[in-house]
This record gives sequence, C-alpha cells and structure tokens, in this order.
Amino acid sequence: MAYLITSVGNANVHILTPWHPGDGVRGDQGSAHNGFSIAGIALGICLLTGMIDSVRAQDYALTVYGGRVTEDTWQESLSPNVKFFDAYILVGALAWTWKRPYDGDLTLEIEGQVAKYFGEQEHVEFNFAVAGRWHKFRWDNVVDTSFAFGLGPSWATEVPKVELMIHDTTQQFLIYWFTEITLGPPDTNWTIVFRLHHRSKAFGLIAEEGRSNTLAAGLKFLF
Repeated sequence: MAYLITSVGNANVHILTPWHPGDGVRGDQGSAHNGFSIAGIALGICLLTGMIDSVRAQDYALTVYGGRVTEDTWQESLSPNVKFFDAYILVGALAWTWKRPYDGDLTLEIEGQVAKYFGEQEHVEFNFAVAGRWHKFRWDNVVDTSFAFGLGPSWATEVPKVELMIHDTTQQFLIYWFTEITLGPPDTNWTIVFRLHHRSKAFGLIAEEGRSNTLAAGLKFLF
C-alpha cells in the first residue's frame, strides 16, 4: 500500500492517506500527470508530422497512357513511315523515385505497370522496370522536360499473337524496356508523356525470337 501526502493550508501539517493505483491522482500529482499528458500529446503530434513530411518527401508518379503496336523494329517505329497492327494498349503505371543524384537533375525510379491489349491481341501484360530520368534542360522555364530510360522483366498472360505475326515464335516472358519524353508546364504536378513501349528477346539472352513495339502517349501525375 502507498500513502499520499496532502498539505493542509499554510501550516506545516501533512496528512497521510492510503492511495491505490485505481484511485487516480490528486493535487499536485494530478497537475504533474496532466503536464506529462500534454507533453506526450505534443510529442506524438511532432512525430506524426515528421512521418507525414517523410512521406511527402518521396516522389511518386502515376502514368496512364495508350498506344498502338507497330509492325517494325524500334528504330523503324520512330520513323515517319511506321506501320501499325490493329492492336492497341492501355497502361497504368506507378513509379517511385528512390534516389536523386546530381542535386536532383537525375532521378532513379522503380516502376510497376499493368497493360491491357485490345484488337488483334487481348491479353494482359505485367511489366517492372528500373529507370533513370534526366530533368535538366535549358528550356525548362518554358517547357518542363524530362527524358527517361527503363529496363526490367515483362510477363504476358498468354503468348502475344502480334509477336507471333512478326516472328514464328515468341514467349510470355521477355525483357521490357521503354524510352520516354515528358513535356509540361513548369511548376505543375502533371505532364504529357510520349513513350516507346518495347518487349525484347534481349539479343537472344531470353528467347531466340520475339519482340513488339508500341508507340504511346498519355499523362503523368506527380504526387
């Protein structure tokens, strides 16, 4: 059993009364308890604010784009004489910036995406890429510009029919890479995206044959 010491008036008189943990606190101890509570709440708010700021410090981007699959190599796909299949793609991609070397002029990103084809092929495709993006261009005060290249694995839920039209054989698992240019107003959280979406045999390292190229455009939202 513990005792609580209570002062009476201005006299130097103290009364010892029994105190149990369930009895709560009294007098000066109650004030001290309230002080500790307020300090604890303040500390919790500070910690929560720090966590929120830490999350805000991370750069995320949601990219939505659509395009059309070409009949050509990736070099020919960038020429004015490009030819297309009757096959289309719609992609949703989420990227996270995990490093910013060179004072942020270069960002390193991790991107995951889900793609759905329409037309001559209708399968779903899952892609993952590690990308580097360069941000510094002379005209950024007029048109905010970035250029990116990403590389990673690609998995199709079925053997792509268009790839079989290009080659007699292909496979579900190939290498994915993309090149991308973004253009947008300065100091905004959105930009226009132009992307070459490519599935590759990786010079025969992954498959003997198999490739596809898609020219696409869309929007990127930063948050």
